[in-house]
Amino acid sequence: RYPMSPHAAAALDGIQIDVSKIQMPKTNNHLVIEGAGGLLVPLNQSHTILNLIDPSYKVIVVSRHYLGSINHSLLTIERLQRSGLDTSVIFNGSENEATESVIANMTGVKVLGRIEDEEVIDKSVIKRYASALRTTLMDL
Repeated sequence: RYPMSPHAAAALDGIQIDVSKIQMPKTNNHLVIEGAGGLLVPLNQSHTILNLIDPSYKVIVVSRHYLGSINHSLLTIERLQRSGLDTSVIFNGSENEATESVIANMTGVKVLGRIEDEEVIDKSVIKRYASALRTTLMDL
């Protein structure tokens, strides 16, 4: 098996994803919702991850440096902004000023910070980043 989109995985199971049945969990805590594979990944023949984003959500694009990441990040952010969504970016990995400055300057989005390469992601690492980013995230 290889990684596949939600619509392709559903097809293997002989079903189709009905986006009207997707419900956000009810919580009094802050909630992070991660998309599956990208903004325009299909959920079925007519809906993508973008269709699940409520206009009231604060969207954070995570941009990692690789060949093509500037294009990928710019296209994703541009599409979110065109949809009227409040969009920011967090960079992932070692700093790359040339890439990061282009993304920030060409989109005008707020840069929230950086998640470094971590050998292990565990509770203590998550707590460290949550603490470091808390004030920035609360100001969104």
